[in-house]
Amino acid sequence: MELIQEFSLSKKVANQSFIMGSIMLLGGVMLFFLLGNLTLIGLGIFLLVIGGLNQNLKIVKVYPQYLEIKLGVIASKKFVKYDQITQFKIANKLLLIHYNNDEKKPKKVKIATRALAQEDIITLNEVLLKKTDLDASNSLITTVIK
Repeated sequence: MELIQEFSLSKKVANQSFIMGSIMLLGGVMLFFLLGNLTLIGLGIFLLVIGGLNQNLKIVKVYPQYLEIKLGVIASKKFVKYDQITQFKIANKLLLIHYNNDEKKPKKVKIATRALAQEDIITLNEVLLKKTDLDASNSLITTVIK
């Protein structure tokens, strides 16, 4: 299938592992020289590797017939056809996409709102509204009317 659009992990979230890995690595080096303990060095290197892999992570890929969702470097991919989607909304700082799998069992995908940039959320909302036959009550954009 031909890829239409893809949404990457926001740089703010992707850089968190780098920052934590750097702090742990620095703390680990200090603990190594003071106490001879290597524990934090290994954890720091692990977080730096995860941070490097997250730099190119595409969370949502939009294809003509389905969405491909991959929430992490190690996480498996979820393929959701547009006609399987029953509802999508934002609740508790999460993007929720409810769908029925091939066995007609209800499932949902949760994506943290901070994982995508605001303009990516708006674009994803437009794609879902256009590709699904759901009414306007389904939206990823919450507005406050004053």
